[in-house]
Amino acid sequence: MLEVLVAREKPLTREEKEAVKEEAEAIFQEVLGTPKGRLRVFVLEERQAETEK
Repeated sequence: MLEVLVAREKPLTREEKEAVKEEAEAIFQEVLGTPKGRLRVFVLEERQAETEK
């Protein structure tokens, strides 16, 4: 299982989340030899708290 934490002003689109997952799977397959379909990737977004003025 791989957990990816994203912190930025604008949330990721569905396409961007899928691209992150696909790239992570490809890296794990190439570097560690993880069989296709064995890696579970979760993309979590951390939103910045709005500050009061």
